[in-house]
Amino acid sequence: MNRIELLGDIRETLNKAGFSVSDLCNMRPIGFDLVARRDNSLLIIKVLTNIDALSEDVAKELKVLSILLKGCPLLIGERSGTGLLEDEVVYDRFGIQAVTIETIRNQLLEGLSLKIYAAPGGLYVNLDKEKLRLLRQEQNISLGSFARYVRVSRRTASMYEDGMNARIEIAYRIEELLGSAVTKPIDILNPLISDKKQITSIHGEAERLREFQKEIFSILKHVGYKIIPMERCPFEAVSKDKEKILLTCVHRYDKKLVKKAQIVSSISKITEKYAVVFTDKNVSKTNIEGTPLIVKKELKKIKEPEEILDLIIERLY
Repeated sequence: MNRIELLGDIRETLNKAGFSVSDLCNMRPIGFDLVARRDNSLLIIKVLTNIDALSEDVAKELKVLSILLKGCPLLIGERSGTGLLEDEVVYDRFGIQAVTIETIRNQLLEGLSLKIYAAPGGLYVNLDKEKLRLLRQEQNISLGSFARYVRVSRRTASMYEDGMNARIEIAYRIEELLGSAVTKPIDILNPLISDKKQITSIHGEAERLREFQKEIFSILKHVGYKIIPMERCPFEAVSKDKEKILLTCVHRYDKKLVKKAQIVSSISKITEKYAVVFTDKNVSKTNIEGTPLIVKKELKKIKEPEEILDLIIERLY
């Protein structure tokens, strides 16, 4: 299956599962392909037939964006450099969880839980340490007997009860001995936890900004916004004050801007964040494809963050 077919399958699966899905983000450079929301679950999805094609820089920006938007980054693919990906297994690429389309389909449409993840050395599961210890003690199985049955050292057996994860074949032996499941599911829909170090790191990498972008960002900072530049998104930055986040598109007024504004408008609706376009020319339009438009001349007159938000809300329709 090629990437276009894979994207089509993903959109169909998400729609069937009750997600609202954005337009395809097909402007280069591409950091993610689409966003999707169902209730409080926001997915920021990257699609690659070979997941090894995801670079560390793209993964870093994807994680930062997910933290800012309280979303979950997800990589969907078919293979890695070592071969085909297995269904019902969660892989990792620079801290981004990666799965097959069949895995997504089974979880979202069939309700099948995920328990297995790939790591150096094989396939692993997360053990429920409290349940493991309780079952062993209730059945009067000594730590030594437990270790001998599952074929590990006493020290390793003790570490399982302290929270260490286990290879899948060992987990099977543990469950055979105790007669009960002791593995915990993996929730691939969980949002990333806020990490100020990651945001600060990408914040300090804005070296390739064009002069017009630098000028607009400088004004926004003076008004009171923190600017987190985005190099691989349809919008050039995420602007943040104490309470609000803006998907910030900074672009000179030309034909390309219309397409950018359309995609940003779609992302704005799914993420439930305000979006805005800052441009250079004085034009009669107040929005482009549903994305509010503010020209540089207007921005220079603004003194407080609330004034920008009021202008965005006024120009939404």
